[in-house]
Amino acid sequence: MTAQVAWVTGGGTGIGRELATQLYQQGARVIITGRRNEILQNTASEIASQKSGGEIIFMAGNAADPSHIEAVKREAGNRWGDITLLINNAASNERHLLQQTLPKEYQQAFENNCMSAIRTTYAVLPAMLKARQGSIVNISSVYGRWGTTTSATYSVSKFALAGFTEALQQDLVGSGVHALSVFPGYIKTDMTSPYVEEKTLRWYLGKSTQSMARAILSAVKRRQRDLYFPWYVPWVLRLHRWFPASADWLAQRVKR
Repeated sequence: MTAQVAWVTGGGTGIGRELATQLYQQGARVIITGRRNEILQNTASEIASQKSGGEIIFMAGNAADPSHIEAVKREAGNRWGDITLLINNAASNERHLLQQTLPKEYQQAFENNCMSAIRTTYAVLPAMLKARQGSIVNISSVYGRWGTTTSATYSVSKFALAGFTEALQQDLVGSGVHALSVFPGYIKTDMTSPYVEEKTLRWYLGKSTQSMARAILSAVKRRQRDLYFPWYVPWVLRLHRWFPASADWLAQRVKR
């Protein structure tokens, strides 16, 4: 990762923060973005305080805003050159039941969780194609393969992101540019922890942001197409595919 110029959206907390930390430790030049300036500033300062590593800067803004995207691209280019690793991690999850969800909430989730990744991808892709190298990582969710009534807008938007990444992977065949789709299960973050009770099965199966970030960066190095993490995610999805009615019955009791 030494020569990488990496952009991590949603880089102030959770998985994004840990990805930025590990990239910095590996010598990458990292730009983290998000909506909350103070959190980004604190994260960047704490990462930069480590004795050895690469470089890190932050820029606050909305990852779905074209003007913000262009500003990030310009800043990274002026400092370090073209972005060679894009990690679309920014997301929001308005958690309530499907029947309590308004149509406009789907539109907002789609903008935050899918269109932001589409716009950033279109911004950095031309330079990657010209150089015939680079990686784009789109972080979906297990709920991007198995719809959930408790976070319907999140699930629908993550399905869309997974579909975009599949189309992108097909388009990039033979180009030298790599696209990775990530499907995390329960990862212990500030966004997910309030919805999972301690000492429950889901709590025990949950993984740290550190392990998730390591798995993502390892998958980038190996140029994997898809990453399902932790180990149980593929088995849960097989259960849903093979026995959908039974799986949905079980999910109603586990997810609420």
